[in-house]
Amino acid sequence: MGNIGNITVINNYCESSDIMAINAGFQKKAEHSFGPYVNNYHVLQFVLSGKGTLNINTHEWKLRENTLFYLPAGVSCKYYADADDPYEYYWVSFIGTKAQQIVQNCGLSSKLPVKQMENSQVRELFEAIFRNIRSDSADYAYKILSDLYQLFFLISETNQDKLNPPRSVLINNALAYMAANYHLGITVEDVSKHLYMNLPYFSELFTKETGVNPSKYLMNIRMSNAMAFLQNTNMKIGKIALAVGMTPLAFTNAFKKRYRYTPQEYRRKSDKTVLND
Repeated sequence: MGNIGNITVINNYCESSDIMAINAGFQKKAEHSFGPYVNNYHVLQFVLSGKGTLNINTHEWKLRENTLFYLPAGVSCKYYADADDPYEYYWVSFIGTKAQQIVQNCGLSSKLPVKQMENSQVRELFEAIFRNIRSDSADYAYKILSDLYQLFFLISETNQDKLNPPRSVLINNALAYMAANYHLGITVEDVSKHLYMNLPYFSELFTKETGVNPSKYLMNIRMSNAMAFLQNTNMKIGKIALAVGMTPLAFTNAFKKRYRYTPQEYRRKSDKTVLND
């Protein structure tokens, strides 16, 4: 069935490596099914009307009006419209070095990907993000980012699990050091030395407090920034690799392993606005 009645618009004015909306779209009522598929980015979708079903791993959730559902990056998902009352929905896709942290703060995960959002402002924010990305104007770059953060705030307000302990000063310093120096080719060992910590203990503490090991976190920073370069500049692949602190060969191999495309292939695929009637 594919993407019948699907409109996808690409954001050509991403301004932040922390979080950025890379595209948005609208799915009108139609016989619709998508997946199983693994996205290389995070997706939030909001059902305007109708019904559908979401499958992640062996679990199933029913979708209805005002259901917000989350498609995690790197996880196989499938969703489809009800045969008698098909859904229509907006979506927004996003990446960034803080994307995973923000999603966790919202109480969303592959195990808990669904929330009922009765606040009318949620629909208005999805509409605004879609409309402003579709305008393809740099004037709306910060408005898109502002609306995305506001959406995350509204979702986080429904999160009952707000008791996560604050990060230690050491780990906050580690995050800041990675963000400021990833382009210099630093390693996790360099970070631990900067903090005067032995590597095993640093890795254990970092993973405990952030939910991700430091090697993966550092690679996330590099890949998110590389994607921004690929989408928004004409820089050569070799220069992008160096700009994120990697050799060209290591960068190409890591990028393809993570996203299933080479950097060149990804640039070609993301360089268009797709309209499917």
